[in-house]
Amino acid sequence: MKLTEFRVCMYKGIIDSGWVDVNDLTVLVGKNESGKTSLLKALHKLNPYKSETEESESYNNTKEWPRGRRVESSEEHVVCRAKFQLSDEEKTELAQIAEGETLPETVEVSRNYAGQLEIDLGEEIRLDEPSFIDINEVLDVLPEVPDNLDPDFRGLAFSCLDEVRSYINERRFDELVSLAKHHDVILRGEGVLPDYYSYSDEEQFINQYLEVLNRLARDPQLSRPAQSKVHQYINEHLPTFVYIDGYRTFRGNAHLEDVRTRQEGNRLTEEDKTFLMILRLSDLDLNRLVDLGLGDDPDRLRERQHDVEDGATVLTKKLSSGLTQRDYEVEYRVDGPYFFICVKDNIDPSLIDLEARSKGYQWYFSFDLMMRHEVEDTFKGCVILLDEPGLHLHPKAQGDLLKLLEKYSEGNTLLYTTHLPFMIDLNHPDRIRILKETSDEGIIVKTDLTETSPESRLPLQAALGIDLSQKYLIEKRNLVVEGTGDYWVLTELSNLFRRSEMEGIPEDVLIAAGGGASQAVPLAGLMIAQNLDVVVLFDSDFAGREAHDKLVKKWLTQYKETHTEVVMLGEAVGAEHDFELEDLFSEDFMKGVVKETYSKELANVDVADMILQGQDQLWDRLARYLKDEKGIENPNKDSVAKRVRDRLGKMKNVSELPEETEERVIMLFQTIRKAFGEDESKSA
Repeated sequence: MKLTEFRVCMYKGIIDSGWVDVNDLTVLVGKNESGKTSLLKALHKLNPYKSETEESESYNNTKEWPRGRRVESSEEHVVCRAKFQLSDEEKTELAQIAEGETLPETVEVSRNYAGQLEIDLGEEIRLDEPSFIDINEVLDVLPEVPDNLDPDFRGLAFSCLDEVRSYINERRFDELVSLAKHHDVILRGEGVLPDYYSYSDEEQFINQYLEVLNRLARDPQLSRPAQSKVHQYINEHLPTFVYIDGYRTFRGNAHLEDVRTRQEGNRLTEEDKTFLMILRLSDLDLNRLVDLGLGDDPDRLRERQHDVEDGATVLTKKLSSGLTQRDYEVEYRVDGPYFFICVKDNIDPSLIDLEARSKGYQWYFSFDLMMRHEVEDTFKGCVILLDEPGLHLHPKAQGDLLKLLEKYSEGNTLLYTTHLPFMIDLNHPDRIRILKETSDEGIIVKTDLTETSPESRLPLQAALGIDLSQKYLIEKRNLVVEGTGDYWVLTELSNLFRRSEMEGIPEDVLIAAGGGASQAVPLAGLMIAQNLDVVVLFDSDFAGREAHDKLVKKWLTQYKETHTEVVMLGEAVGAEHDFELEDLFSEDFMKGVVKETYSKELANVDVADMILQGQDQLWDRLARYLKDEKGIENPNKDSVAKRVRDRLGKMKNVSELPEETEERVIMLFQTIRKAFGEDESKSA
């Protein structure tokens, strides 16, 4: 079962979040105190993961009902609903259980403040001709535990009642007979508890309790085997939710004897737990390490050193073949009772004590190991909920962490909250959910940025490195181009046309450069999401076509009502082959510009002697000439664009352009104006 969407209602600051779509990796973006944590915790409590030493967290109507709405408070109110996609295997198995009944592709699961879990298969599903069942009425028939019973017996009775309530809430009525037999053994203490539970009061309660359970199990209104089995199957396969907000860090050294002492006294620190996790991943045993280190026997000390060396090799191999983005190499050292970890990776190849690394590195290494261990073992198949991961990492490390989360989401559905710009990937707008605070509706979740407040969008704007004071964020009409060179050249061409009393790019249109085709996509997307008029100009080459497809699929399908046009440069000028901005100009013009740009290297070369090979795009041929003939690796395209800009700035009239260039630019500007919906009656 795979989580596809969820909805939270009447939980702390959330009145109704609306349905929140979920991908393999989903980011919930909002400023501090915007309700991100509340949203995750409400989802977590739908079906919380619990270890053997933990108790399940449940909803608490007294503490978690929204303030100021106490009069509406109800234990029966559903807090969280979630929809799950069934796998092919699950659909096949459920079809067999449902005796041929056609089941839906998805199931909806909900839980209320009372803790009752409801499974909705859709109105069209009718298993065993079910009738309406009020679960609360069923629960009301369970007997109360009298105050005069033995205290130990009362404890057992309350425990049994809690278990049977869980069965009833999950509609597992056909299992009540076997449960009654099990509870009979527990309450009578056969083979375990003393005989004094044969007292009449306790005996009377047991008989009454078992009679109720058996009666419920035989009730034809409740005993519907197919539906019960379907509900039981879904309940057993329902993913659990893991909420993580405490991110343990291991500094890199530990006192083995002290750790064992704290372990024996159930006083482990968070760092102790992380250290023990590392030992488990390394196939090392704490007690063995401590015992081998006691005394001065050199053979035992060598044996311990051999163990830790082998353990470091084990961990290194596990890390090199796993999900981690970094290739770690680990080395362990022991000195008396002290244990030290040294680490290097493909990014920093120096083998250094982990304790000497930065706190950010220690956090990243510990988190990486923790997630690898838990996701592939303890939390396998769970839905992982991370609250503000990477909060104290520097921006580069946050970017690394984001890539790491992408890997972990391949095996587990993963949701995380953030207000950090470097934890947001604008190349994947389908992952982004924005939390918006309203005065009357509480906290709601939006995928459409046009419906969010400016402060809600701040992390997204920061993710692009955009200063709010920059003009293009508040212009109504924007032309997004791939790079800075495109911006310079198009601006000067438009100015030249105006000087020549011809139509250029509309004066109220602001040109914004994206820093490359791929970066133009999120820049355009953010403008689109702010309901601005946007025209995006891409080169007609592989990168441009790829960016075009990404913009259409990732952004335009999501914001269909906005005024957005995508222009491919080659199509605009009538070219039938790959075409970029430099191809607007003649070969001789561009060779002259390149000679000016690299005047030192080309001092003794005439433009006529610059022979360009091939039939591909003009810039590719120029770059190949500079490399092959003059040894200039990776010639700077923007430096050449500056020279083009300067030349255009000195021209007084369009007639100074090569004729073919003038015709192409006229066609390009006409296409841009048309994309902005302008009348072409004034075209030259």
